[in-house]
Amino acid sequence: MNTFSIPRSVTNLLLLVGMTTFLVAQQGSVAGRVTDADTGDPLVGANVLVVGTNLGAATDVNGEYSISRVPAGAQRLNANYIGYGSKSMNVDVPADGNVSTDFGLSVAALNLNEIIVTGAGTAVEKSKVGNSVGVVNMESLEDAPITNFSDILQGREKGVVMLPNGGLNGEGASIRIRGSSTLSQSNEPIVYIDGVRIDNTASGTGPGGTPSRLDEINPDAIERIEILKGAAAASLYGTQAANGIIQIFTKQGAISKPEFSVEVSSMTSSYPEDRWKPNSGFARDQATADRMAKLFPDYAKGGLKPYEVIEVPFTSWLYDKGNNKTASASVRGGAPGATYYASLRYLNSDGPYDETATLLGKPVGAADPTKPGANDYRDQFMASATLNLLPTDKVRLRISMNYAYTDHNTIQNNNNIYGTTSLIQMGKPEHSTEVNASGSMAFATARETTYRSQNNEGDNTTISLQASYKVTDGLNLSGTFGMNSTLNKSTALTPFGYNVDGKMAYATAGALYKDKSDRKVYTADVKADYAGTAGVLSHESVVGFQTFQTIYKTMSGGGQQFPGPGLQVLGALGSPGNPGSYFSEVVEAGFLVQTRLGYQDWLYATMGIRQDANSAFGADFTTVTYPRVNVSYIPTTQLGQMGPVSTLRLRMAWGRAGQQPGAFDQYTTYSPWASEFGPGLRPGNVGDPTLKPEVSTEIEFGGEVGLLNDKIAFDFQYWDRVVEDALIQRAYPPSGGFINTQLSNIGQLDAMGWEVGVDASVLRNSQMSVDVFGSMSYLEEKVVSLGGAPEQKIGGSYPRYRNFLTEGWAPGTYFGAKLDRSTDYPIDINGDGKADSQAALLEFFKTGGAGVRDGWNPVMLTPTQADIDAGRAKDTGALGWYLGKPSPDYTASFGGSVKWGKNIRVNTLFETRFGEYHITNLTDAFRKSHGLIGRNTPKAAATEAALMDPAKAGQTRMDAAARWCNEFLALSPYSGLNTIEDGSFTRLRELSVSYTVDQEVAARFGVRSLTMAVSGKNLWMSTDYSGIDPELNSL
Repeated sequence: MNTFSIPRSVTNLLLLVGMTTFLVAQQGSVAGRVTDADTGDPLVGANVLVVGTNLGAATDVNGEYSISRVPAGAQRLNANYIGYGSKSMNVDVPADGNVSTDFGLSVAALNLNEIIVTGAGTAVEKSKVGNSVGVVNMESLEDAPITNFSDILQGREKGVVMLPNGGLNGEGASIRIRGSSTLSQSNEPIVYIDGVRIDNTASGTGPGGTPSRLDEINPDAIERIEILKGAAAASLYGTQAANGIIQIFTKQGAISKPEFSVEVSSMTSSYPEDRWKPNSGFARDQATADRMAKLFPDYAKGGLKPYEVIEVPFTSWLYDKGNNKTASASVRGGAPGATYYASLRYLNSDGPYDETATLLGKPVGAADPTKPGANDYRDQFMASATLNLLPTDKVRLRISMNYAYTDHNTIQNNNNIYGTTSLIQMGKPEHSTEVNASGSMAFATARETTYRSQNNEGDNTTISLQASYKVTDGLNLSGTFGMNSTLNKSTALTPFGYNVDGKMAYATAGALYKDKSDRKVYTADVKADYAGTAGVLSHESVVGFQTFQTIYKTMSGGGQQFPGPGLQVLGALGSPGNPGSYFSEVVEAGFLVQTRLGYQDWLYATMGIRQDANSAFGADFTTVTYPRVNVSYIPTTQLGQMGPVSTLRLRMAWGRAGQQPGAFDQYTTYSPWASEFGPGLRPGNVGDPTLKPEVSTEIEFGGEVGLLNDKIAFDFQYWDRVVEDALIQRAYPPSGGFINTQLSNIGQLDAMGWEVGVDASVLRNSQMSVDVFGSMSYLEEKVVSLGGAPEQKIGGSYPRYRNFLTEGWAPGTYFGAKLDRSTDYPIDINGDGKADSQAALLEFFKTGGAGVRDGWNPVMLTPTQADIDAGRAKDTGALGWYLGKPSPDYTASFGGSVKWGKNIRVNTLFETRFGEYHITNLTDAFRKSHGLIGRNTPKAAATEAALMDPAKAGQTRMDAAARWCNEFLALSPYSGLNTIEDGSFTRLRELSVSYTVDQEVAARFGVRSLTMAVSGKNLWMSTDYSGIDPELNSL
């Protein structure tokens, strides 16, 4: 008997086909339109989601959306758009059919239904979280002049301050969140892209300011940024979270046909010439005056006489307008089950340094065909891509990649004796010659430094894989795995024979130094979360494990003395230096557990804990525990609207986070030492086997208030932070053989502050809309204890930096000398340290005192115990007077957006800092006071000329001496005097005007939408600070 059997594989295939046919028959589609409820305008880019599924779509230029493969039956849709309140609707999806659902969204300045991820364990509505979470949405910045990541954060979030590293092309900014949370370690926050931790160290060569790694992130690919501001919010991130957390979420695709976007922009930049003080000087004799008049005929018309001050804008010789050209393109789209987004961006910029400049007819390095020279070019290529896959209703995969290549060049800069800008500012016209055009008296001529170039070439790659699996209703598994890799190659080149003016004596045969660094950060983050309800109670729990591995390798080498021009390689060096290499590996691992309990939908309490371990504490480490608790209460959900108060939420959070020391800080190490007797070792780091992380404990109270149907929204929070076991560098007994300091957990740093903000939709109709915003934050910090260690001076032994870590004072407080300003003439001529009578002074200056401190001295004050008790001084030393602190009490931003009709938009952003905010204006201190390389600002030169001019002996000379004491006297032994200035400022940070072409007109060009915009940054500033820019000179 023959039997016929069907192979098992065929059976499975038939079953699969049958099941698929069944499933398809049980699906339908949803389509509709999302508009502004007040004006009826379409909302482009609004998101419509099928709640409880991975299905969704974004609206097109007509506000229309379409979602296919929606399971048939009852479904709930949710529509949301930045700046609008979200809205949900129930629909009945017919099998093999379509249902139309339109949404009209109303403007809302407050949206507690906004979904956040960072610090919450899983994605959750903001209303359920008791700590503050800052959110920056890129959709709201579409017209802003954004060129890099630093621009995105500047002035956007309360308590977050950007500190520019310098004013040169491509230089980034440091980030401070709620001040300083450590006295010896980095104060930079931890940064993530799509759940993967990235390298946030500086990139580039020194000396001076450097670019920021964060500016290697493609701003076009960013969808939103979430910011956790302190330990109360960041506890789940453990040992490295005390400085705050910044998480960047990149854009993703949508179910639609491919949508292309192209943007081309061109910008110009320039130094504010009105802030630069011209180089000023005067001749002491007629021969010098004649030479000056010949060199600078445009500034000495009619000739010069001795003691007649001439003003020459040396700096403008080197700087012109810079330019920045950007081209970017992106595409997004997808089908049910797979969506994609990809972006390319190219930036080419040339800063305001003029590579074609000449100084009295002699070219700078880049314009000299015989030698290489410095430039300030920056080229950057960025590529980003995201792929979302939905293989089944239970599985979601997200793969993202971000890559950046940067070629960054810069001139010698910042506080550097060979800095081009600093040297040309120190030039004196009376010392100028045809060879030494800028009259440089020390180190080198400004033109010689333009031959010394610095280059940094870097690759930055981040890869992220995120996966989630819905085990059953309420139970999900998720994981994030990825890597961030940064590879840097830095070159500092001094070409052979660059001392073209015969002034420079250092490495005249050239020098070359190269450095290669490779840092990789690996991330693995696995979580399981479960949510459910029991009557009026709800719960959401998460358990997870995170581990991070950071591997850092560097190699460096260099030396001096090329045999001749053109041989610019390490092998050609006649006097090579000592090569170096470094390797470190740090592994951090943590286990977290968190539960959130909810009562109805108006009270939520969250409790969590993280156990952390770090390889920096050796093999015999013990874990560190970081707990957290937060509560969120929404009275208006419980009780209903309270008059004009449409939404009210109160919240509280408490938590701990840490800050780890360096990889080798625990260990006692020895360094290699090359000597004439052969190789050897010398004492290196002084280890401390008891070293542990700093622990930051923070409590926060706050809330949000929405008025008039949330058209006006206020938010506020007060926070208080204590950092215990602060890592302090303390002196080690020299008898132990080590000269370096020892890092130990002996300090305490306290801080508190508050933050308030307001957003309001002032006017909204079919013709015009006006939205305004404002925020302000307050910061107070104090070094409570240094654990018995003496106060520490920031900046080492250099006496002109007057920042100290002193118990009872804010970190970095300035202390220094103080002039007796109780008299009009604080001048001593008899050596008793007291001001002499005006009659005696007048008689003296009739025949003497013809120069700065020529037979006379200023009258200085010495602190007393009463001054210490009153907080005017730290001790009774001559340099113990309190002169201010480097961080402002208040930071605020404000601005607005105005829209006329459907075409024109105007956006503004102002930022201000004030309140005991002081800055070291060391550049002007040198320019005002130093006898060799200074006294060349217009007022200082005029005052010195009045002192020295024999024709002005007597009253004029005496007045000049008093003015010198009150305005220009600075530097040792009067460190801090006339140097520490009020740095308060208000500036127009951004202004943009955009015009959206009518859709019908845009269609003629073959595009669906077309917008043209003009924008600017840092266009205006109001400040009493006398330097170039208070942000560039701040510590």
